[in-house]
Amino acid sequence: MNRNVRITVLKSAVDEELAERYAIPGFEACPFHQPGQSFVSDGTQKPEGLCEYAWLPMREMVAQLSRGELLQPRGTWMVDDDKGVFTCVDGLRPVIMLIEAIGDER
Repeated sequence: MNRNVRITVLKSAVDEELAERYAIPGFEACPFHQPGQSFVSDGTQKPEGLCEYAWLPMREMVAQLSRGELLQPRGTWMVDDDKGVFTCVDGLRPVIMLIEAIGDER
């Protein structure tokens, strides 16, 4: 049985050095995702409102958590082995997100 997975925006940043070198003038942090914003996935579908570039690099990890699997061997990465911190693929303005299984197994 699958569980839902919550995706919470922890931080939205700008790499000022890279932005100065590569981005257009006035470049700012991601306009789509703000810290505290939260989304829920059933483990297979991208939640409505979540950017595709945020979803793509973490969709398999969301599926793993939904199936009740860990993201890494116990005690090797996170304090809570059933959570993960990931980022979107935008190198100039990364959005950092926490993923965690929620609720009881269905």
